Amino acid sequence: MGDKIYLKSNLMNLAKAREFISQKAREYGASESDITKIEISCDEWSANIIEHALGEGVDKGFSIEVDYKDGKLFIIYEHDGERFNPIEQEEVNLDSHFSESKERGLGIYIMREMMDEIHYEYIDNRINRLTLVKYLNNE
Repeated sequence: MGDKIYLKSNLMNLAKAREFISQKAREYGASESDITKIEISCDEWSANIIEHALGEGVDKGFSIEVDYKDGKLFIIYEHDGERFNPIEQEEVNLDSHFSESKERGLGIYIMREMMDEIHYEYIDNRINRLTLVKYLNNE
């Protein structure tokens, strides 16, 4: 088991989430370059949970667990908001995305680019679990 934090669904907590994840990533030996990629991905997902799954400022929240095993950093988000599997979302075509002047919808694309693995599970018909994995080359 890694270290875990529980945060209320409030955009004010984005910084707390980022600081917790960055600190743990540093402790596990992540490079500054990897930490930047991890922070971008986790900011995207934290904001997604708050803005879409749970709602801003409601009396709900989400947990983030950070763990390390065999050269891999695991960031595990859990919440009981509406079921949403980001991996099932269609791949974004950047050319058409920008030519259509869309301002949203790049979060999952960015996460896929920045992280090495993304896994989604829906547990007990109520818990959304998203696991982001970054391979650390710190041997």
